[in-house]
Amino acid sequence: MKKLALFLLFAVCGFATECDFTPVAVPEPTPEAISFYKSGNVLWLVQLLWSLAIPSLILFSGFGVRLRDFCQKITGKWLWKTALFALFFLLIVTVLTLPLDFYMSYIRPHSYGLSNQTISRWLEHYLIGTGISTVVGIILVWILYGIIRVSPKRWWLYFGLLNFPLTLFIVLVYPLWVTPLFNHFGPMKNKHLEQKILDLASQAGIEGGRVYEVDMSADTKKINAYVTGLGTSKRIVIWDTAIEGLSEEQLLFVVGHEMGHYVLNHVWWGIGVHTALSLAILFLIYITGNRFVHRLGGWSDIASLPLIVLLYTFYSFLLSPVSNLASQKVEHDADTFGLELTHLNEAAATGFVKLQYNNLGYPWPGKLYMLFRASHPSIGSRITYFNTYHPWCEEKGSHAIMAE
Repeated sequence: MKKLALFLLFAVCGFATECDFTPVAVPEPTPEAISFYKSGNVLWLVQLLWSLAIPSLILFSGFGVRLRDFCQKITGKWLWKTALFALFFLLIVTVLTLPLDFYMSYIRPHSYGLSNQTISRWLEHYLIGTGISTVVGIILVWILYGIIRVSPKRWWLYFGLLNFPLTLFIVLVYPLWVTPLFNHFGPMKNKHLEQKILDLASQAGIEGGRVYEVDMSADTKKINAYVTGLGTSKRIVIWDTAIEGLSEEQLLFVVGHEMGHYVLNHVWWGIGVHTALSLAILFLIYITGNRFVHRLGGWSDIASLPLIVLLYTFYSFLLSPVSNLASQKVEHDADTFGLELTHLNEAAATGFVKLQYNNLGYPWPGKLYMLFRASHPSIGSRITYFNTYHPWCEEKGSHAIMAE
């Protein structure tokens, strides 16, 4: 009887709060969400075709060769000639994609009520982002063509392997030096919630992490949080929109999910998958581009850059299901980790209902969308999983039988 009484007391205090919840229904998408989903598919296709068309025009019109000759007249030194060609090429791509970028990142989010960003703030972010990507692009072109000069037959292998340390460097540097250029990262205002998050991190085995609140409400109405960095750069970052829009328990699950990425070493897995795919893509570029590149003077000729960009874009599209399915797998594992860490099934499900409404999510996208566009499982499948995955409840149920 004493064991039964203790179990009943435990059930009232713990079991009922974690396991006695009503499954949360997946809501139907709103008309705005349906429109956002369908128009997004069209824009994705337009963007893909345009990203293929630009290097194709530069390559097949002969403009790339003329641009190389122009750079050669300015300077005969390989280093500066390569940098000039890369700079002009990147600026041309930037100018030609600007109208589409402006529509997709400013006009469209505002038309659907998803953005708070002013035009001046958008322009500031665009110029900073373009400047950083241009500098990084020139450095990568230097590295690529330097490797090609040294090893014209195995450049694809060496540059592909170099993706691992380069990506790792970006993972370490980006949260410390790049993201603060766009938004303000400060301590959490809600110290009670901050302590709960730190306690959860300690429970997950993450020690020495810092919690930052970022003012994303200046740019968007969407909700998000993430754990990033490695070693001393690791940090828990929570958008102020998430603090405002989610309940405490809903936010704790989201943070628990993000902690799962860190604890389960998903950063390393992501870098590994990216490196493997880059190797495969670069090898395909080398094999299929060999016939055409001879007309340009070989791979070492900087005029081959539009060809490399064109083929890289094409093969990245073809292999995107591999990266998307791998990403969906790690996101599912992070969901499992978050549930096992917090036991907040109902909060997880209701939180994602909020995310669906707030972010104009479409709960059940088509198979092609999931293969070619989705880095996360569908919202509908995630809510369903939150409703059904709770093995700790079954364990408690078996304890009840034993007590009897």
